[in-house]
Amino acid sequence: MAKATDSAPAYEELYHNHPVNQHPPSGSSSAYAPVPLEDDTPSSAPLNEPQTPLQDLNAARHAHCEACEERQDRKERRQHEKRICGIVAATFMVAFICLMIVGIVSIDGWYDAKRKSH
Repeated sequence: MAKATDSAPAYEELYHNHPVNQHPPSGSSSAYAPVPLEDDTPSSAPLNEPQTPLQDLNAARHAHCEACEERQDRKERRQHEKRICGIVAATFMVAFICLMIVGIVSIDGWYDAKRKSH
């Protein structure tokens, strides 16, 4: 057992000796290549006119492919299902409250009728 006065081992010593790190990384090592900071693509705006945020937004948009359309459809379907579930939940809550009120009124009327008959 280690004493309280013993120092902890260095991080590198623990990290390199861990079983997970004994195997070389799988996949391409160029997957994490640094991205150059300079923009090599020419601007779509003329040099003498400043680029507006709307032009930047239009340049950032892309043509929607099937994957984008499917993702958008799934998102819209989930939003629709959430809305429908909310409507159903609200309907059941209102029905429960209405039935509770009807039950209270009918029991009260039944007791009133029973008291009057005796």
